[in-house]
Amino acid sequence: MGVGILGSELHDGACGSLGEHPTMDLLPLRRPPGDLHTPRVLLSLLSDESPRVYGPVRRQLLKLGKTAHPALRRATRSEDPLLRARAREILLEYDREKAARKLVRYSLRRDHSLGEALSRLDQFIDPELDPRPYRRAVKAMGSAVRKRLRRRSSTPAGVLSDYLFGERGFTGTDDDGPMPGHASLARTIECRRGMPLVLCALYAEVAEEAGIRVDLLPVPGHVVLMVRQETTDQILDPFGDGELIEHKHVMGYLEANKLPLQEEWLVPAPSTAMFLRHTLNTAACFQAIGRRGEVRRLARVARVLARHPATPQLPV
Repeated sequence: MGVGILGSELHDGACGSLGEHPTMDLLPLRRPPGDLHTPRVLLSLLSDESPRVYGPVRRQLLKLGKTAHPALRRATRSEDPLLRARAREILLEYDREKAARKLVRYSLRRDHSLGEALSRLDQFIDPELDPRPYRRAVKAMGSAVRKRLRRRSSTPAGVLSDYLFGERGFTGTDDDGPMPGHASLARTIECRRGMPLVLCALYAEVAEEAGIRVDLLPVPGHVVLMVRQETTDQILDPFGDGELIEHKHVMGYLEANKLPLQEEWLVPAPSTAMFLRHTLNTAACFQAIGRRGEVRRLARVARVLARHPATPQLPV
């Protein structure tokens, strides 16, 4: 038999169907040694490309909780990119579940601070976030506004707008599509761009630090700020470049967007109602990128807030 024929037979054996080689025995599949529920064994299966393997392995690692964390952290330094990515994803999912439980506990409180609520939602979006630098930034901005109030004859609403938009550049985001980062107060402080409710919350936090009384008006899709003043209150639109507007502008917005012309949109909303609204906003951002687990976790928070005595029946 020539070499060419032997080579041909090897080639056919490699590429032909198994039925053509009845004498060829398949090696039995072997599972990794040891208890299948130990982190070490589960990690050996984590980079399996089959969803039928990865799904159960992922669920079991999540079920193990902190017991699996040392092995998962080691896996985040693996040379296998798929193993690294999946280990990081499971750790992130665990941290978000932990953050969601804290959010539920906070939701059960009698009273809520909107700034604190958004800070806790930030830690759900990014569990590694340290909120302290952002709190210091809010305090510093509040101090700056307070100093300007002493020096200027402008109204509190005017000073607030001039500083936060005019000097600091905070305004509405022009990014396409909802992303979880858009719902983040911390990201808004960093990028100086944000959603209407987040910007209103930031303005409100800074105003409180400066001694200015404000309320949020729950206009559908475009929350605005009511600044309380000695003579006459003013409505400020943080999303719209900090513009000072009137009631008629809000009513015009509602009419233009075919929304019901209801006076309750101009009645201050409790912080709990705004907390619920922003929880749903954040869930919608996660839903837009297909993160169903995060949506389910935030839905648990929303259900608690929806039953809260301080939550009026407002569209969100």
